[in-house]
Amino acid sequence: MNSEASQPLSSIRALELSEIWAGPFCGCLLGDMGAEVIKIESIQRIGRGPINPPANTGGYPDDDPGKEPWNRQSNFNAINRNKKSLTLDLKTQQGLNSFKDLVSQSDVVFCNYARTVMENFGLSYEQVRKIKPDIIYMLMPGYGNDGPYANYRSMGMAIDAITGHSFLRGYPDLDHSSNSLVHHPDAVAATNGVMALTSALVYRAKTGKGQFIDMSQAESFMTHLGEIYLENQMTSSIRKRRGNRHPDFAPQGVYKCSGDDNWIAISIKTDQEWSELKTIITDSSLQGTDLDSLEARLKNHDYLDKVINEWASTRDRYDVLTLLQAAGITSGVVIDCGADSYADPHLNERDFFQIVDHPAAGLYPMTGPIFKFESDQGRITHNPAPCLGQDNKQILEELLGYSRDTINKFKTDEIIGTVPLAGSDMGGSRRVANQRKEDSKD
Repeated sequence: MNSEASQPLSSIRALELSEIWAGPFCGCLLGDMGAEVIKIESIQRIGRGPINPPANTGGYPDDDPGKEPWNRQSNFNAINRNKKSLTLDLKTQQGLNSFKDLVSQSDVVFCNYARTVMENFGLSYEQVRKIKPDIIYMLMPGYGNDGPYANYRSMGMAIDAITGHSFLRGYPDLDHSSNSLVHHPDAVAATNGVMALTSALVYRAKTGKGQFIDMSQAESFMTHLGEIYLENQMTSSIRKRRGNRHPDFAPQGVYKCSGDDNWIAISIKTDQEWSELKTIITDSSLQGTDLDSLEARLKNHDYLDKVINEWASTRDRYDVLTLLQAAGITSGVVIDCGADSYADPHLNERDFFQIVDHPAAGLYPMTGPIFKFESDQGRITHNPAPCLGQDNKQILEELLGYSRDTINKFKTDEIIGTVPLAGSDMGGSRRVANQRKEDSKD
């Protein structure tokens, strides 16, 4: 367990079986709160990107996959901090038994694979609770654990579509093919998953009882669209795409500032804010009373966008931000996920980026934990994402008490390992091997 008893979940051990974003980010947040999160992986099937990517491939430090690309993949390393990695081949009896041994000493099991994966391993909730009656067990597939869609495969962009969010995104003069694919529902499911697990831990502390949590990523995300559904119920109309505009705020948009691709977002929510904006911009065409009503501003939104763009285009975006915020106007510079973010004074003042030394990826600034707990004196713990199977020995020998001979036999039999097998990034090494056998018969 975590020796830092000052963090809220320092006495909790959670077993994570997940990949991509929803499950891993859920585990990441649990780790930020002090839980010991053991990520269960395998060398037969990995979720760390390709094992033989070409040189100069994006998504790796300096676009260099290196000799161990599975340990250098940026997306993986960004959302798997504060975890341990144990590889186990759960399709073998030895691997399955080891997982069950681990369950007996854990508090939480959670999985974001397809609904049937854990059941196919022989690790359904009913089977796992026989090992640890008070276990908290969460399955978080795309569409929940029952219903017509229960066995549908899903990804974030598909969930975004089926929840209605894709229908709302984009500009009104463009069709849906212009929308970018997003995985936003994953992050929402992760945070809601943390809430569900921590609530279940509180319940267990009161009653001594564990429980099964049915977590639908789609339903989790649809709660963010509550106002849209209420609007439909009240007006019988379908919300249309608005782009950057809003029926109650005007002007509202993203405006070009000086420099290359520099922008600022502005939203005028009240007549008082509009009065302040007129004073700042000082354009003569805005100084009368013709545009002082919301109705007038909405009607002349294109013209207002033109005036604001002309005014902002000669000014530094941060200077514009300072002027607007001083007047109480909602605004924010548009920063990229690179140099802009690393240079942002607010993020730096709050130590949001941590300089992390990863054994395979090197020394880089990484986004830090989002929680700072008074009980921990506001300290930030950011252990780098684990390399594949890096904690095999510690977990099997020290935690489970396995002999070195047993562990070495596990290595020989490829039940554990630190190097993925051929085909592990293509749906699984066994699947690829079987396909090759079939192809050789032709």
